[in-house]
Amino acid sequence: MKIVELKTGLFPDAGTVEAALAHLRGDQEVERKDLTGLTLESKDAWDDVAGAILAADLVVTL
Repeated sequence: MKIVELKTGLFPDAGTVEAALAHLRGDQEVERKDLTGLTLESKDAWDDVAGAILAADLVVTL
């Protein structure tokens, strides 16, 4: 299973979910995307994020 982890900084309990994903990394493919510094002008980065989301089986937002 391919999992995409989107780091947004929106959720105060993100550390708990991040720890669970770290545990899964041995068995699953987890791709991490840090969205915290992206702006509307970061078009290439947003294209990369969109591609990762479309290719994923599961998307987790932190």
